[in-house]
Amino acid sequence: MYWIYIRQESTYKAYCAEHGIPSEQCKLSEKLWSDLLSINPVYILLIFIAFFLSNFFRSLRWRMLLRSVGYEIEEINSIGPILVGYLANLGLPRSGEFIRAALLSRYEKVPLTVSVGTVVLDRLIDLMSMGMIVTITVFIEHDTFLRLYHEQLSQISLVEKLILPGIAVLAILVLFFTRNKWRDLPAVANIKKRLRGFLDGVLSIRNIEHKGRFLLYTLMIWVWFFVMMYLALRSYGPTSSLPITSALVIYVFGSLGMLVPTPGGMGSYHFLVILALSYYGIHEVDAFSFANISFFSANFANNLTLGLGAMLVMYLFNRKPGQIQSNVNE
Repeated sequence: MYWIYIRQESTYKAYCAEHGIPSEQCKLSEKLWSDLLSINPVYILLIFIAFFLSNFFRSLRWRMLLRSVGYEIEEINSIGPILVGYLANLGLPRSGEFIRAALLSRYEKVPLTVSVGTVVLDRLIDLMSMGMIVTITVFIEHDTFLRLYHEQLSQISLVEKLILPGIAVLAILVLFFTRNKWRDLPAVANIKKRLRGFLDGVLSIRNIEHKGRFLLYTLMIWVWFFVMMYLALRSYGPTSSLPITSALVIYVFGSLGMLVPTPGGMGSYHFLVILALSYYGIHEVDAFSFANISFFSANFANNLTLGLGAMLVMYLFNRKPGQIQSNVNE
């Protein structure tokens, strides 16, 4: 995030020099703050609602996964851990999935291995859904992605493209040929035992009833996420006139930025959104303003307020009546 800010500050100074704007009036921090204050609060409220609805449908889908392995949980204890997990990701990237599983296990007595398995399955379904969305977007906006390839990806050599897959294949081969050395170790046996519960969670999708409803919930998760992006684009002057197909491309780039393990996607989200907006003629500095508006209203603020609120509500909801009465008497 610091690297992107410094880069945009240099770009803004060059813009000011080109347009004859005095240097004392050319402060990026002031522009970002001014652009943020220019947003109609109604848009912020609508983004907040869209974020909640997306995660509400995620909680309904998660309850279906848990029900398929024999666990019926309270609605508050399904959406609460999801919101707290997003909050945790702002501090330690990717910790939210583990905290989400741990909170469910604490409040609903679901075995942790099963809980983790359903969370992993939930994320795998998201990954497949994201792949489908990217494919559809590439088909609709193929010219934009061709430009991206020729301007960005074609500069990467074939050797560089093969480094990570090569390391993965090598690791798999080493594990395979040394399997007789490590598979009988006590630690490995313990891991196998724990994996059985984990696999029960992952394979819960086989026993899901009402598969049409499951697909509908999945669709609603992504529809409301897209609505968040579209509302953010409409709320800011330089991006308000972009067509819905362009919004889809920016949404895909932003979603890919959120996959990078930075706190809440901070920095990586900004970088890719700025890159996407540049293909639609939006100046880098305005694109940076939009990325901050979108990130801090649709992501950071929502995660902070709803995450803290969910922690409190779950705690109060799951307290025993006797404990509450005891505290009142005290």
